[in-house]
Amino acid sequence: MDSYNCAFYISGQEESVHHLFWECTYAQQCWGTLDLQILQDGDTTQNTQALRVQLRSQFSMIAIILMSWTIWKARNEATFNNRLMSIQECKRAFLNELTKVSYRVKTGLSLLFDQWCQNLQ
Repeated sequence: MDSYNCAFYISGQEESVHHLFWECTYAQQCWGTLDLQILQDGDTTQNTQALRVQLRSQFSMIAIILMSWTIWKARNEATFNNRLMSIQECKRAFLNELTKVSYRVKTGLSLLFDQWCQNLQ
């Protein structure tokens, strides 16, 4: 790689795991599409817990994992293909991943999961 700086914004900010998922303006906007707020001074554990509280669902970790995955894929798209996904594209990619997960939900939880998914849209 030519640079270790943040792939999303030319700020000279060195990319780290913490920056990528929690500090980066792009990531914060992605989380914001789900009406979630990141703790400004929180570490990964604190932010994950805060997101779980905000989501108030037994499925909260699914949303956290999928949005993290989506941010990671967007970062790779910017790094390796020089293409910045819009925040709307990030949300659509997240919802696409969520749809894939919905096919694997146990029958007894599928109605509850579908209702929860509707709230995220």
